[in-house]
Amino acid sequence: MRKLRASHRTELVYAGNARESINEMRQTPLDGGRQAVEMIEVATTPEAELHRHRDAFGNEVVWFQLPDHHEALTVESTAIVRMLSPSDRRAETAVAWSAYDDAPYADAMAEFLLPSALVTWPEAVDYFAQGLEIDPELAPLAWLVALEAAVNRAITYETGSTTVDTPVERVVEARRGVCQDMAHLFIALCRRRGVPARYLSGWLHQAGRELPGESHAWAEAHLPGGEWFEFDPTHPTPDLTDYVRLGIGRDYNDVPPIRGTYVGAPTKSMTVTVEVREIP
Repeated sequence: MRKLRASHRTELVYAGNARESINEMRQTPLDGGRQAVEMIEVATTPEAELHRHRDAFGNEVVWFQLPDHHEALTVESTAIVRMLSPSDRRAETAVAWSAYDDAPYADAMAEFLLPSALVTWPEAVDYFAQGLEIDPELAPLAWLVALEAAVNRAITYETGSTTVDTPVERVVEARRGVCQDMAHLFIALCRRRGVPARYLSGWLHQAGRELPGESHAWAEAHLPGGEWFEFDPTHPTPDLTDYVRLGIGRDYNDVPPIRGTYVGAPTKSMTVTVEVREIP
């Protein structure tokens, strides 16, 4: 068992005055499963009254309003999370492809099987999938492990090569992207074959690099009669005790760290800092 302390700080500076700002954040770690949240603090500057609710996917959303004039906004969340040793049930999970043909199962998993705003499989993605060297006769779990590695081999990680709304076809055409793009592509290829898959957002602790940490994106795929299994095409076969889960959704659009609207001058700059370190 290990304990991680993580903080996520977003600083927005406007090119003048802003007002009537309404914002929502998804920066509260999920409590349960392989992690237990011991402490969470959220603060804003200017100070605002914070409200909370759960979204359709069970993520905690913190939202606030700033009606008065301000020239900058800082939002910071800090959490201490105990990372429990995940129960790896892969070895005991045997599922045939025919299990995915069950109509009630497909109906129950529909939102993670259908295309979403950032996860589609147009012709470029079909062509990419056909070129992957994965044995189509592999059992579902083995196929998912092979897919995780194949996406990692095919896509070069390059900071700044994409934006938060880059579609998967652009990623496969350029053969480069960041963790969000690799997660979207992995999910698209899963759904294309009829495997329910969803997007995970969170924080990643990197051994040997106590500061800084980083925001991260990875994926989960479901096996009928089993459970959700986590995969990270950016870091295949990950040590999940390094991964703090924040949000679950169909794609990035469901779980952005912060989203808002305001009236006033345009945004001059935005700085995001993430720190993740292990503590006793």
